[in-house]
Amino acid sequence: MTGGADLRLRGRDLLLAAAAEVARRPSTSGSRARQVRWVAGEYGRALAHPEHLLGEDATAEELFRREPVEKYLELAGSGVLRLRAARDPKKHSDHSAKIRLEVLHLMVRALGVQAAADLPPQPDPPDKEPVAERPRVLLREQLRMLADAAGSGPNRIRMLAIGATVCDTGVRAGELCACTVEDVSPSIDELRVVRRPQGAAEAEAYVELLALSDLSRTALRRWLPERRALMARVGGTATALWVSLHANHRDGQPVPAGTPLQPRGLARAWTRAVVETNGTMAGQPGWGPLPTRMEQLRRGVVPEATDAPLIPDAARTAELLDVVAARAAALSALRAARHGATAQRAARRGLRNAVHGAWAAGVGHGVQLAVLGAAGLKDEAALAAAGWEPALLEAVDRAQGWGRPPKGAAR
Repeated sequence: MTGGADLRLRGRDLLLAAAAEVARRPSTSGSRARQVRWVAGEYGRALAHPEHLLGEDATAEELFRREPVEKYLELAGSGVLRLRAARDPKKHSDHSAKIRLEVLHLMVRALGVQAAADLPPQPDPPDKEPVAERPRVLLREQLRMLADAAGSGPNRIRMLAIGATVCDTGVRAGELCACTVEDVSPSIDELRVVRRPQGAAEAEAYVELLALSDLSRTALRRWLPERRALMARVGGTATALWVSLHANHRDGQPVPAGTPLQPRGLARAWTRAVVETNGTMAGQPGWGPLPTRMEQLRRGVVPEATDAPLIPDAARTAELLDVVAARAAALSALRAARHGATAQRAARRGLRNAVHGAWAAGVGHGVQLAVLGAAGLKDEAALAAAGWEPALLEAVDRAQGWGRPPKGAAR
């Protein structure tokens, strides 16, 4: 199947059209769009270079064959295709070569010429020493100690929550940034993550439910109120789980604190926080430096994972919500009649299992809360009995603009 770009175009014009097609897709981030435009312009300049094998009349089938692409990568790596002189012309980046190949794969799919393409393989990544299991245990304790220290602010609390979550789940920065409050289970014991293998097509994405440790749960309970305070100046809905701590600029426009973290911003924020912390804690008894790269945290993690649907099934959703409604009504009746603790305990357990099952199948928090409310479970205590963490309920309120009866209202 061909993409949206016009295959009658040739050379540089075709590359720019393919880049535009990739950039306009909803799944393409702003940073990836800039990379795609960069590669298209660079490859276009390669076609005008006397050492390249092709010219401006090159077709899509020719542009993405092994030899022309390898020649482009060689020229790009040497620096001759730069628009501005490099500070160190001899410096070569394996990371840049990796990005170029990732982008070329996206352009091939946008043009629909996968059958004719023959791109070189990705270079082997440089060895990165992962954090082994024992150091990861110590790392968790170090993060806990930092967050519990007197005067710990949002920076350390967010670092604790991110570090603990990565140690549990092994998620990539992009996967972490894509998480919303909807991806946190009602009891904050699991995280839904959309896995997108690097270089894979959008259709190859899949969903996993990843178990969270007690440390991650505690850290998220502490982070969510900090997150709510940071979003005081953010208008509209606010669903991102991880947000910025300070005002910034994006695409030339000022943005307030509390806006969604982007993968690059997340990596920078983690590195800054770790460097500062390592400097502050150096020489303290039992302290070992935290790794400055999140990649070192996630490598070697084997998470406890369960498969989940990428898109909820409508019929299954209706069945699960019927179960939630029935068990919510049963618990509500027991609470109203002030039945014994044993009966209520059993009803709470059944409802919590039903709520979790619906969330795992992709049913949104707002839908479930509406069902629970219709059954008479509306206030914080009643929803806590149904398995909902109060800190998450506050985040859902902020995301959806809902309100519930104030504390102390009649039950």
